[in-house]
Amino acid sequence: MALDNFYDFFVALHNVKFYAKPRKEMFCGTVSVTIKPMKNYLFLLVIGVFIYGCSQVQRATDLITKPSARELYLRTLDVNVISETLWNDAFMNAKTNQLQAPIPFVIATQSFKYKAIALAYKINLKKGSVFKLIVEKNIDSGLVFIDLYPFNTDSTLSKEPLVSNDWQIDSISYTVERSGVYKVIIQPELRDSLKFTAKMYTQPSFAFPVVGKGNAAIGSRWGVARDGGKRSHEGIDVFAVRGNPVVAATDGVVSFTGEKGLGGKQVWLHNGLWGQSLYYAHLDSIIVTRGARVKRGDTLGLVGNTGNARTTPPHLHFGIYTRSGAINPLPFVELQDVPVETHIVAFDSAVTKLKNNQLRTGPATKFPELMNLPRNHPIVIVGKTHQWYHVKVADSLEGFINQSLLQKQTGSTKK
Repeated sequence: MALDNFYDFFVALHNVKFYAKPRKEMFCGTVSVTIKPMKNYLFLLVIGVFIYGCSQVQRATDLITKPSARELYLRTLDVNVISETLWNDAFMNAKTNQLQAPIPFVIATQSFKYKAIALAYKINLKKGSVFKLIVEKNIDSGLVFIDLYPFNTDSTLSKEPLVSNDWQIDSISYTVERSGVYKVIIQPELRDSLKFTAKMYTQPSFAFPVVGKGNAAIGSRWGVARDGGKRSHEGIDVFAVRGNPVVAATDGVVSFTGEKGLGGKQVWLHNGLWGQSLYYAHLDSIIVTRGARVKRGDTLGLVGNTGNARTTPPHLHFGIYTRSGAINPLPFVELQDVPVETHIVAFDSAVTKLKNNQLRTGPATKFPELMNLPRNHPIVIVGKTHQWYHVKVADSLEGFINQSLLQKQTGSTKK
């Protein structure tokens, strides 16, 4: 125990009047003590040691269990009042909604002290990409909680998140290991005036394999039919001038160099002990040697059109292979802009304008329709993304509706 810390605590207690009642019980975890009436420094000393000990026990437990930011926040809510129930109910309802969000995606919303909200969306992520979610707030001290969940093989949501944000850290990052559908949940604390924007996007986990080039240079993508449909393209073609440097997309060991078959002059780069192999084909020349250890960005060779690419413009055929065969390399290297749009939520309630108002699972007409709302149907605004509002129609029914179908609610409106 640090003497100065305890001394400060003791002085603080000394300045507070205590009126202990007979047999008043105090709890710390599963330990309880009984305090008899007293008003002296011994009483203050006992209380100080007791409370200090509780905090130390909690701190030691947290080092082992590593509670999430969400769990830490729940400790601050009063279990005897409605706030914890409201906050937890909003979270559980969010887990079961059917909303979808395209990637990239950005949405603006705000929190309330006595009205809990939670935004949750199904998103499609591809192996090799890095999913990122960043929250930008108008109040630095405001708390926002982020969780990313996978779905089980039976399409049920996993009980435990893959990743959650740490306390007072307003972002998460996750390297996708399996292509599929995931669910992200964003929930602010119970607090008035906290306005924030959540931005979701992906970035490549590898570097782009051709120096000075990007998505626009990709001329032929994964799965395109070849040889009259006899085979499909197991990679991407990146077009560049002859002699343009080709680089290691990640750290690894060169497992093969040489000229053979359809790929012509080629380099194979093995990534990790049980990792995948990266395939660089149609090179004009090879610079590295077999067995060389290379770092991300090191030059492996130069763009060409050797092998079966002799009749095409110079380009790099880039592929990725695992023990199960070829996989789509595009998510590993495709660059994506960070969404920068911000949207202001001008009001928190509205009514529908037209005779028919489509409520959808996502913010575009391509998403399925949940239901058709009649004119003057009241709704609650949850957030806004571009020209679409995330709304709540009933206690548990949520959806997206275009802003052209809404008008601000000016008073009580009957259906």
